[in-house]
Amino acid sequence: MSGVSSDQLHKSTLSVYSSLMEHFNPGLQKLGALGNSYAKAFQALAVCSEAYFSALAKMGDQALHTLSSHSFGDVLIQISETQRRLTAEMEGLFQWFQIEVLQAMEKNVKLDAEYMEGSRRVYEMEVRNQAEALEKKLRRGTFRDSLENSEYMVYLRQSNQEILKEEERRYRFLAEKHCGLTQSLLFLINKTGASLQQKADGWKKKVNETKGSRPQTPTHVDQEAQ
Repeated sequence: MSGVSSDQLHKSTLSVYSSLMEHFNPGLQKLGALGNSYAKAFQALAVCSEAYFSALAKMGDQALHTLSSHSFGDVLIQISETQRRLTAEMEGLFQWFQIEVLQAMEKNVKLDAEYMEGSRRVYEMEVRNQAEALEKKLRRGTFRDSLENSEYMVYLRQSNQEILKEEERRYRFLAEKHCGLTQSLLFLINKTGASLQQKADGWKKKVNETKGSRPQTPTHVDQEAQ
């Protein structure tokens, strides 16, 4: 950042500190709270899903014991079992999300708040010390170097580069964690998608095959389905 004044460098560094302490860390904390709510909402969904598809399986079992709808009972039971396995897979994904993403964010927020506060104090104290030392040299006439190459300016430039790297690290951490979440979800889709599509096509075919044996006069249920 050659040509930038000491005041500009100092303000830029403090601005990044403020952004991390006043926006990034509180934002990460809020994101963690929302993530926990998201995970709890899924757990509630999983409970409702289990109740619903257990009831569906019972209906399928009833159909198995009828003369007219044995094949439908088989389809309903298979759908129920498949959905329950899929929910279990999603529960595993959410457990990963809680441990690898949410807990990691929560830990980072606590550690980073203390670190950034201490780092900023050290920076501001060193800036004052460097500025005072430079001012004394200038008053005494013992300063022989250019201001651009002074220890004060070197320190300001280094500090600015370091805080920018700190900022980059934090956003990279956030992006990497959520890239991992996307990859985990993609793995689950690839693992179950083709198999589920094949099963769904088979169920649909099995149900459609019975339509040829329906009565000539549509029943009320048929009309509703149409």
